[in-house]
Amino acid sequence: MNHINVSVTVDRNVEAAAERFESFLREFAPETEMTFTLRAPFDLSALNVGFTLHRDVTARITPLAEGGSAYAIAWQPVEPGPFPSLSGTIFVAASETNPEQSIVTLDGHYHAPLGVAGEVFDALIGKHIAEASVTDLMERVAGYIDYVPAPASDFAPVTEFIPVSEFT
Repeated sequence: MNHINVSVTVDRNVEAAAERFESFLREFAPETEMTFTLRAPFDLSALNVGFTLHRDVTARITPLAEGGSAYAIAWQPVEPGPFPSLSGTIFVAASETNPEQSIVTLDGHYHAPLGVAGEVFDALIGKHIAEASVTDLMERVAGYIDYVPAPASDFAPVTEFIPVSEFT
């Protein structure tokens, strides 16, 4: 199990940021679950190559506290591949330096796929895939909170219930 922590700053005070995150969940995860595409962009400038890995995951996001400040999140890839399953917490907190900004943080642990081979892969490149995909997700969530429209294809509600026990 590997730790990951990614934070983004949004230009909303904590109350407005929490309300926008709640709005995000109502729109894209009305039954506490959604499917979205994780994206892991890579820029290999030395080789003049850039590409993005894509993988659909099913996620469950549930509130941990009243007032929209903490949520449990767990996801797993819809199909096997180099994207990890993850469990963690999303926090919405006030910025310590600017009362008109908030910090949205995903703190969690991911499980490298493919067992021992996956651990070797994770040490070489997988950790970069995990960090890039979580950073991309958090930047999209921050864009929503800041009222930057997200393409409808970025997130989709899940219509079939998947028990959280299947996420481990």
